Amino acid sequence: MRLNKYIWGLYKNSEQGSKQIKKWMEFATFPDDIFAKEASDTVIESLKKINLKRFISNSNVNWYKILKAHYNAKVFRPDEAKAFYINWIGEGIEIGNTVIAEKNSFKSWTSDIAFYSLILSAVHPEYFFPYILDCEFFLFQKIGEEFEIPIPDVPKKNSWEDRATYYIDLCDAFLEFRQIADFSPPELFAFLYDFAPLVVKEQTDQELPSPSKVWFVGANRNDFKFLDNAVTDSFDFWQGNVDARRGDIIVMYCLTPRSYIHSIWRVSVDGFVDPFFYYYSAVGISQPIKLDIIITQKELKMNPVWENNPLIRKNLQGVNGYPIKYNEYIELLTMLEAKGQNTASFPKIKPTNKLEVDDLMDERAVEIKLIEPLLNLLNYKPNDWIRQMSIKMGRGERNYPDYCFNANTKRGEESAKMVLESKFEIKTQKDLQDAYFQAKSYALRLQAEKFVIAAKEGIWIFQPKNGYYKLNEQFSCNWVDIENPDIFHLVKQLIGK
Repeated sequence: MRLNKYIWGLYKNSEQGSKQIKKWMEFATFPDDIFAKEASDTVIESLKKINLKRFISNSNVNWYKILKAHYNAKVFRPDEAKAFYINWIGEGIEIGNTVIAEKNSFKSWTSDIAFYSLILSAVHPEYFFPYILDCEFFLFQKIGEEFEIPIPDVPKKNSWEDRATYYIDLCDAFLEFRQIADFSPPELFAFLYDFAPLVVKEQTDQELPSPSKVWFVGANRNDFKFLDNAVTDSFDFWQGNVDARRGDIIVMYCLTPRSYIHSIWRVSVDGFVDPFFYYYSAVGISQPIKLDIIITQKELKMNPVWENNPLIRKNLQGVNGYPIKYNEYIELLTMLEAKGQNTASFPKIKPTNKLEVDDLMDERAVEIKLIEPLLNLLNYKPNDWIRQMSIKMGRGERNYPDYCFNANTKRGEESAKMVLESKFEIKTQKDLQDAYFQAKSYALRLQAEKFVIAAKEGIWIFQPKNGYYKLNEQFSCNWVDIENPDIFHLVKQLIGK
């Protein structure tokens, strides 16, 4: 949806909206009680020598105010912002004898972007904005999708320079949005950190869906206190796999010196890439269940099911986001039960119900008994698709794809994210080829990202490669295969909501 000026006006004039906008109008003063940080005697003495005593209170230093003055002295032109920003990174920051940022320290600027962006936006709010999300880049992506703000593509993991300068790309995107929306800088900041998150979070189901996959994550010494004190409603972002989905199961493994499985968690935020998170990929985890009885790395190595797991053979190096097979998780629960752990409350993956195909008589029966139950398992609701959507394919010709997902039916602008074409049966390669060309034509016409063919024999999933679909490049499985949790997870990953 585009920004609704009427709803925004109601928010802007409300008590909450007015309070948020006022807060952002005043934030550039950087009050000492919020922004002052403790510093060593050596640092304090060096600052006093260069006449910065006014920024010191007892043993606390307000670095925000110091750096604001530092940046304020720089000549700045919005049209040269990227060049200036890169130059600042290249020069580094040194105040007195204290180095704040090393020269060309791309990793530092990436990880500390909240610190630098607060200062830059206080000095030059007409261009810069405060990026204060701690491992929540997914929220910016949701806001961008909801309000049709083009969020630039995220740089690759090892491109630290690109990750450090990605902040400028975001500044460009939100400057354009601010100008279109006719926002002042404080209004943009209130929009990003109060109004838009409320809209996005209202659309998120509070109840977690059933799990479809299990993942390992690891914890080091710095995490042990948080884990040991975790309670039922504890939540955190953790390094994880981008393919993890809400509801999935997380097995928390404590690295050396503990070297044992500590607890079981659930994924509450889909896996995502965050260019400003040092480890790049993350998940939100919650609902911990701490184990009464631990399972050690040595026990896993000696177990006949786990001993051949590649991660176990590597001594759990690279544990974060490593997938656990269904039978391995079941074996883990069996190991715990054998040692006296009650696992009744532990999350479990429920295999899909066995699907009978012998009594299907026509295409609609395939849809009702196979396709729509599968869509339900993939977290789709009936209002997520349109059956038999009417589209014009040629002069006077009307066609009706069986299922169109996230469809736009406006005449002349018809589109869909995904198309699913159902058939009664596909017995031969010729049957598959005919269905492929039909479904492909619908997908191209509707600018779909992928298309699916489903019949009583199974499903075929097609995604373009280098902009082209190919008949022999697809994922396929039969309905019995889908009962396997590992295969079902792959299907969910490919075409799930």
